[in-house]
Amino acid sequence: MRELADEAHIDRFMRALGQAAKSEGRVYLTGGATAVLHGWRESTIDIDIKVVPDNDELLREIPKLKERLNLNPPIHHADPSAPVVKMTS
Repeated sequence: MRELADEAHIDRFMRALGQAAKSEGRVYLTGGATAVLHGWRESTIDIDIKVVPDNDELLREIPKLKERLNLNPPIHHADPSAPVVKMTS
C-alpha cells in the first residue's frame, strides 16, 4: 500500500506537476485534498484534480509522478461537469 496524501505529499505533487508542465494552465484541487489543505483532515487517499485547459501531455505525466512520489492510485481527474468553487481565506 502506498502512502496517504498529506499536505507535504500534495505540495510535492503540485510542484512536480508544475515542473512537468510545458504550457500555462491551471490545476484545481478537489475532494479530500482541499480538506487536507484547509486543515479539516490530516490526509486523503488520493488527489483529485481538474486541469484547465485540458492538457493530454500533462495528464500523461500524472501516473509517472504518482509512482515517483509513492502516492495511492488513482490520482483522479475531476469530472468536468462538477462546479469549480474558488475558496478564499
